Amino acid sequence: MSSHPTIKDVAKKAGVSITTVSFVLNHRADVAISEEVKKRVLKVAKDMDYHPSAMAAGLAGKRTRNLGVIFYQQDYILSNPFYSFIIGGVVKETNEKGFNLFFTYVETAYDGYQSLPKIIREKNVDGILIIGKTDPKMVSDIKDRRIPVVAVDNFPALTGIDTIQMNNKQGGIMAVEHLINLGHKNIGLLTIENKRPSIEEREEGWKAAHFKNNLTPHKDFIFEAEKLSFWACRDKVKEVLKKHKKITALFCVNDEMAAGALRAAQDLGRKVPEDLSVVGFDNILMGLFTNPALTTVSPPKEYMGKLAVSRVLEIIENKESPARRQEVPNELIIRESTAKV
Repeated sequence: MSSHPTIKDVAKKAGVSITTVSFVLNHRADVAISEEVKKRVLKVAKDMDYHPSAMAAGLAGKRTRNLGVIFYQQDYILSNPFYSFIIGGVVKETNEKGFNLFFTYVETAYDGYQSLPKIIREKNVDGILIIGKTDPKMVSDIKDRRIPVVAVDNFPALTGIDTIQMNNKQGGIMAVEHLINLGHKNIGLLTIENKRPSIEEREEGWKAAHFKNNLTPHKDFIFEAEKLSFWACRDKVKEVLKKHKKITALFCVNDEMAAGALRAAQDLGRKVPEDLSVVGFDNILMGLFTNPALTTVSPPKEYMGKLAVSRVLEIIENKESPARRQEVPNELIIRESTAKV
């Protein structure tokens, strides 16, 4: 046997056919193979350090066992404190399923087919995950090449494409009901001017929680900062707290904004949570290190990444599978930034 074992070598040592080895290593769920045989083939392949050649498979018209992740360059997805956890889930699930992962990006504006990443133009991937911002034309061009696409936390909203989203409205309701249960009635909403769908859904949750508990959501208690950033929100909340003395609690549409709110309260001598309760959204690491530690809505970020990989692999197996939107629920992480009135 050569120093580079072949699929024929694996089949011979496992006592099965080459076809069976191929089915096992490609995780073919549509083929009936016993668990005992699967385990034996996988063990032999591991012991022999056998790795199928993605290039050879592509030349043979088979799968590359490569997945691609696309994001916009200016969004800094890999270092983003929210999306980095989603990427972590993508990496873990891809590795577990025996696929390779390619990361690539597009520029600020999508200018048509020639702007598609090289891995797509040359069909070096079996499926694509798009993280965050999407371009409908780009998605259409990828699908025209018969490459399955799954978008994660995408905006703007798209039809005819699989998406993985957190249940933003449910999270908003959860956050505000927590404050209502603590006795708060004058609850402000800290959001931004130019909204993406996920932010709008969190705002809907703020309103829905009020109606659900027979309270009136006051339009005057909706405050819009310029950006989803610490400094923009610190400045905005300073204005809010000076003007609206009745407000005893704030629901912020993300944790960075909530951290800015905490700093604003501190700068004005307002104690949190004694004078002001604050709830964020996303459960990024920053919330553990604020003073006080931040109560927040926690989406299952890593799970979203794993779910996206699982779904794109399902579509690779059955490209006629109808597109669907999958929403994942959130949980409330109660820390030190909220208290009874």
